[in-house]
Amino acid sequence: MTSVRGPERPAVRRLDTAAVRGAFWLASDQFGSRVVHLVSTLVLARLLFPTDFGLMAMAAASTAFFRVFANLGLGAAIIQRRDVDDEYLSTAYWANLAAGILLFIAIAGLGELLGTFLKEPRVGALVLVLSLRFVIAAGSATQMAMISRRMDFRALSLRSILATTVGGLFGIALAYRGLGVWSLVGQELGRSIAGTILLYRATGWRPKRVFSWPKFLDLWSFGGPLLITRFLGYLVRNTDNLLVGRYLGAAALGFYAFGFTVFAAPLNDIGAIVQRVMFSTLSRLHGDEDRFKRGFLMASCYVSMIMMPMMTGLALVGPLLVGVMFGSKWVPAAPVISILAVAGCFGLTTALGPTGLQASGRPDLYLRRSLLSTLLYLPAFAVGIRWGIVGVATGYLVATALLAPIGFRMVAQATGVGLAEWWEAISPGVFGSAVMAASVGLVKWVLDLQEFPTVAMLVVLVVVGVAVYVASLWVIRRQAVQGLVRVLRDTLHTRGGQLLTEAE
Repeated sequence: MTSVRGPERPAVRRLDTAAVRGAFWLASDQFGSRVVHLVSTLVLARLLFPTDFGLMAMAAASTAFFRVFANLGLGAAIIQRRDVDDEYLSTAYWANLAAGILLFIAIAGLGELLGTFLKEPRVGALVLVLSLRFVIAAGSATQMAMISRRMDFRALSLRSILATTVGGLFGIALAYRGLGVWSLVGQELGRSIAGTILLYRATGWRPKRVFSWPKFLDLWSFGGPLLITRFLGYLVRNTDNLLVGRYLGAAALGFYAFGFTVFAAPLNDIGAIVQRVMFSTLSRLHGDEDRFKRGFLMASCYVSMIMMPMMTGLALVGPLLVGVMFGSKWVPAAPVISILAVAGCFGLTTALGPTGLQASGRPDLYLRRSLLSTLLYLPAFAVGIRWGIVGVATGYLVATALLAPIGFRMVAQATGVGLAEWWEAISPGVFGSAVMAASVGLVKWVLDLQEFPTVAMLVVLVVVGVAVYVASLWVIRRQAVQGLVRVLRDTLHTRGGQLLTEAE
């Protein structure tokens, strides 16, 4: 398979390195922003009351649904399009701004109703002010797309951390002045405003007073299906929680939501970064079929090598992990974690499928895949609810397993990737994880017979799993490991500015 073996062409190697460097900066952004947010939250927790945080949570939850319709998908269209000019950018800017204003008006009209429904009149005013974020963010969506298109994730990362810091300081200052819950609103608005200003300074681009309907329709032909796809994804992500809460109660929902959070944490943290970087990277290769396919397969190989053992290990040691780290009261969530982790293994076989469909300019196939996933997951949740939270998790597993081969067919249609090529790309992660699972299962069986202490058993199983996986991966597909190490080494030895220039 040319995507993993054999000499790599310099242009592809440079883009590989650019992608890894981009992932590094996005990870730095995520970690840095979380640390800054945590510090500011700890300070605010000492200055405010629990009621203030509760009111803010109500207001944030009330606006969460509307985020689906922000940006109209035009930012992704700018990243994906091979050529864009000022007229394209200005058209996207004014369209996004208009959408942000319309969302603000819609939410403002619902504010009082939300306050009445939640039996807390203050929520309406909070929602009204908080929804200004849609207008502020819309005013910088085009600039963010421009930087992502250039793969300058360092600039995005540094500005995001700085904006989070500014928002935190602003919120703390308001809290010191005794503004209560409004300091939390000020924190969010301060972060949005600072981020927008920094993005304007980073790009130096300003919109022109032009709007082209033909170019809007061209961008919308890509962004429109993405908007519907985001809405369908919202349904899938929330329907299981709604069903569990409605029919099984708050306690069951607590266990299920906890299990899902533990399962999804590595996928959200790492997967979101990979998807974002690879969309920009593969979009750069759109139009060059050979390089696009090569990049897609290589990324799929590396993602499966990194993520597959994490999901396999979580499935195997999930019950032990829950008891040791979170206490015995959360043990009912352990089966949910293990089942969902198995589902994660199935999902990882086509993890980059949605990214490949978008980057290849086939949002129609991406939309069809999302429609199909909705038709699979929602009935699976409805049937599984009869067997409690384990049944809902099993429904998620069944739907994921059914979606994987169908999703691959769509990806193959868009990218030209054959089944043999795809299997060769993901087989190192699959085989290595299988060997690891067999070894860890055997060691766990022996330790159970010896009544080994739980904490010591968890440590031993993790060490055995890592060692066996690395060793088996080296034996099964040494070239893939060497390729990943080579890309990481190139990333460390290449300056960001030089790398970005070479990758153009």
